[in-house]
Amino acid sequence: MSLSPTIDQYLLSTCLFIIDEFNELYKGFSKDDLKKIADESYNEMDICVRIGYPFRHMAHYTVGDARRKGAGKVNHDIYVSSKDFKIEVKYLKNWKSSSGTNSASKNWSVYQDDFNWLLQEIGEGNKGKRAFVIGWFNSVNNFSSLIQLGDGKTAGSKPLASEQKICYFPFLRRRSVPTFTSDLTYNYNSAYKVLPVSLIGEIDIDYNCIFLGNEKDVFHFAIYF
Repeated sequence: MSLSPTIDQYLLSTCLFIIDEFNELYKGFSKDDLKKIADESYNEMDICVRIGYPFRHMAHYTVGDARRKGAGKVNHDIYVSSKDFKIEVKYLKNWKSSSGTNSASKNWSVYQDDFNWLLQEIGEGNKGKRAFVIGWFNSVNNFSSLIQLGDGKTAGSKPLASEQKICYFPFLRRRSVPTFTSDLTYNYNSAYKVLPVSLIGEIDIDYNCIFLGNEKDVFHFAIYF
């Protein structure tokens, strides 16, 4: 049986080129300027197209597929039929909050659904053919400003981090215990390495992550496969 490149191998080079592109575009921009660009100038489809571009005509973008009569929810954004690759993409940004500032983020359940989808796909024997990619501009001091990592029980602006959530991000480092969401920071020493995602519970499955980015990069990726 001959070996074939896996989905993460394709995505690794693609995402690195995207980071290089953004580094060239926004070299020297301040965090504040970058934050404004991240929130106002880009959306999820912009990142999807960049990730799918190297596949050229082989890539099918599933936007709108769920609207077809009788179709259910589509759990991936890019499908490469010739390789049976399915890629789900999420772009992290903020929206206007009730206070008028760009600080609101999507509900955690949106991401949990995608993590669960990948878990199920791997369990069904599709390891190496399925991936969940998260991309975001390196424009905020705390990763938790872009994604809700709180336990949902702690009141106030500094909630305790949820163990059930942060286990999905092995590239984050705790600065204290107990850990508040604002205490989570990037561990850049873990970048560009295959990291195990150690899920809580009796789950024994080969679930991995690669974090792409360094302190000077204006864009980061996390590839789950």
